[in-house]
Amino acid sequence: MAQTKNRFRVLQSRIGVVKNNIDLTAGRCQASRPELDQGLTNIVEAGYRNLEFTFGCPFHCSRVARLETPHQPIPHACSRCTMVRMRHVVYGTAGHIDHGKTALVKALTGVDCDRLPEEKDRGITIDLGFARLEEDDACLHFVDVPGHERLVHTMIAGASGIDLALLVVAADEGIMPQTREHLEVIRLMGVPGGAVALTKIDTVDEEIAELAAEEIAELLQDTAFADAPVVCVSAITGEGIAELRRILVSQIETATPRQLDDRPFRQAVDRVFTLPGVGTVITGTSLWGRLRVGEEVGVWPDGITARARRLHVHGVEQEEVEAGERVAINLASVNRDQLRRGQQVLQNGDWQPTKLVTLRLELLRSAPGTLDEGDEMEIHAHGARISARLERLAIRPLQPGATTVAQLRLIEPMLLFPGDRVVLRRPAPVNTFGGGLVLDAQLPRIKRRDSARLDELPGIQRASWPQLLESWIVRYGLAASDAETLAARLGVASAEIESCLGRLLSSNRIQALAAQPHRFIQTSQLDDLETRAKAELKQRLESEEVSAGIPARDFLATLVPARAMYLAGALLEELKRRQVLDIVEGRVVPAGGDHHMTKLGAELSHKIDELFLSAGVEPPSPGAAAETLNAKPVVVEGVCRFLVQTGRLVRLDGKFLIHRRVLDDISASLATWDQATFAVGEFKKRFGLTRKLAIPILEWLDSERVTVRTGNDRKILKTSADHS
Repeated sequence: MAQTKNRFRVLQSRIGVVKNNIDLTAGRCQASRPELDQGLTNIVEAGYRNLEFTFGCPFHCSRVARLETPHQPIPHACSRCTMVRMRHVVYGTAGHIDHGKTALVKALTGVDCDRLPEEKDRGITIDLGFARLEEDDACLHFVDVPGHERLVHTMIAGASGIDLALLVVAADEGIMPQTREHLEVIRLMGVPGGAVALTKIDTVDEEIAELAAEEIAELLQDTAFADAPVVCVSAITGEGIAELRRILVSQIETATPRQLDDRPFRQAVDRVFTLPGVGTVITGTSLWGRLRVGEEVGVWPDGITARARRLHVHGVEQEEVEAGERVAINLASVNRDQLRRGQQVLQNGDWQPTKLVTLRLELLRSAPGTLDEGDEMEIHAHGARISARLERLAIRPLQPGATTVAQLRLIEPMLLFPGDRVVLRRPAPVNTFGGGLVLDAQLPRIKRRDSARLDELPGIQRASWPQLLESWIVRYGLAASDAETLAARLGVASAEIESCLGRLLSSNRIQALAAQPHRFIQTSQLDDLETRAKAELKQRLESEEVSAGIPARDFLATLVPARAMYLAGALLEELKRRQVLDIVEGRVVPAGGDHHMTKLGAELSHKIDELFLSAGVEPPSPGAAAETLNAKPVVVEGVCRFLVQTGRLVRLDGKFLIHRRVLDDISASLATWDQATFAVGEFKKRFGLTRKLAIPILEWLDSERVTVRTGNDRKILKTSADHS
């Protein structure tokens, strides 16, 4: 690898030629950059012109830009080797109708994003358009959005997944209503900024252009665009286009890196169509991870399973695509009518669509009024638009300009993960009034009296899921979650979350319960459970004269919430491992014998033990024992029950109590008997038993494999050697 890691491969060429010992026939050349440059120079010197080659890394993928001149830099290399990977960033346009967004994108890229006949006829953008621009090792993907007020929902769909924005304002009109609304949408989507194009500069004089620039600066002063460069451009004359292109490329460094290795492939669907001979195709901006041809994906929230038959990025077929690219996926085994804008494509996992989303909600200062529980709205996310109702507010009513945590009830399921951004609009009158950052898409409905608890949810940053993981484990508490559930809830690849859990386990910040699958709990929460369990045992046992223990589930129910009781066995085993308690026949006693009993209880236990031992094969009933010892029958019953649980007394036939040592003596005596079989009468005579006790004892001996019944007789199985 060290010798070849900087070598390139020619994937495609218009001719096949050998020069300077380098075979430039398609697919056969592997050369270092200096060798490749020399070979191309030789070809040009030999008289070949207008050559086109496509280069790629031989170790990973076939994706790269074309090279038309020998000295043009080779812009791409594989992300899995030491060569520089092409950087991708998605720009979304924003601005009022007829301010020149589409014309500007065409001037920058050469691509006309208005592809529909109706768009051509009416001269306005109706649906989303797409283009790209490659400069050196940068690839800029443009999403061109409609500016009409009735198509803001389409604009929001296009804004999903963009990295930066290109705000377009016409110099002859200045700031207009959709300029402001689009700017609010971009801010609510968490876009960190971008650039501003003052278009149609060729239609106004210098003074008007300056006034328009001042108006823009005033509008942007309290936004992420406050320091954004404003470039005067004309799509007609070409003025400023080169400068704007240079600025857009330079801003790639400010874009937040896409999440590749720790996330599954995820893409929001914004277009669906069918191609003859190809089949069903979906397009969208890839949000997370990587996808290779042939891999299986799911289409959510419907849970449709499909296979990626072919992949394209702006018309160029690829073997693999990654986050940040505009991707077309040819899906196998899926019909066109099963797909729609607003669905999401993810690599297979245990993903859970939701109808209840918890988010940090912001009500815009420009909102027409307050917001309260029960209000109806539309939630826009990843191209989907679904009606919803405000279920719960931590602060109510919410005033314009304020922020709080809220829960929204959706009428249809939507797939959301922590960190996703949503925009909220009212259906009538139509307006954008707020937005939010998803905190949790699986949190149960909070009761109104507990609304303040919503503010306790951990904050979200775009790439901070490893830091969030422990706080989510804390939120599960003793109800504990397994790795697969945590991965699905956070939207993380299973292998990555297991690695992160391993680090938390090795640092003793969390522990794994002995359940299948393992459940994870913060160590300090288990420490707290241990402390409370000790205190509960002490209190419960000190309040009784004597105890045979506490029913295990009843004991645990006083310590853990009902939602954690499904882990009762594992939690009790953890307390047992920590030597807090023992479990005897389903009852909890402190670890270490009967030291938990009161002084009176311990004395009574000793007396009852001695009474039954001395009674031998004529044991008393608990009531008779209470009368003999001048003790309360209910207390004696409890002590007898405890002695049975600890194995010192044995209950025969569900009603007779006899000391275990008496039974052991009988077993030992049988082992020394000089006959191999015996009848019931012989057994009664040998041990001085009545029939009502002889039969239960014989059945116990059978269960202990000391004897075995053969007809009306018993055969002795154990010998004296077995008992020695």
